[in-house]
Amino acid sequence: MELPMAVGIAVLFAAGTYLILRPNLLRVVMGFGLYSNATNLLLITVGGYTRDSGAPFVGADPKTAAGLMDPLPPDIILTAIVISFAVSALMLTICYRVYQDHGTDNPQELPVDDDFTLEGELVPAAALAHGGDVSGAAAGPVRLLRMGKGRQAAGTPAPKRKAKRR
Repeated sequence: MELPMAVGIAVLFAAGTYLILRPNLLRVVMGFGLYSNATNLLLITVGGYTRDSGAPFVGADPKTAAGLMDPLPPDIILTAIVISFAVSALMLTICYRVYQDHGTDNPQELPVDDDFTLEGELVPAAALAHGGDVSGAAAGPVRLLRMGKGRQAAGTPAPKRKAKRR
């Protein structure tokens, strides 16, 4: 009984990890759901469940604990199921709002603080991909400069470059 449960738990954890690493918010939520189910199965297995074990305090002789399952893991699992349902509902609501606001559920395409100018305007993704300075201003204290061959030290103004047309 332990081997099939261990294999099932491993498959659920592996599938959850695969889904969490995909660039899609809904798959992340499904991955966390699989993690929750795998953890619940792990608690059942660790709690001593076998096909021969009976419910606690119910049986031929309720005064003996022989062959009975520990009652604590099922109680913890019921609580974990309710909590995971609430967390999943919250995460799905957040995913829905992110999709409504930004039109995508890919976390790599969502804007971050670096995607905005000092005036609060959103910088086009094409300008960020080519490393262009969309404001046209020289480097300020917010901009980080890389050190290396032909690069200037941080804090010194960068020379203005001519934009290359492709």
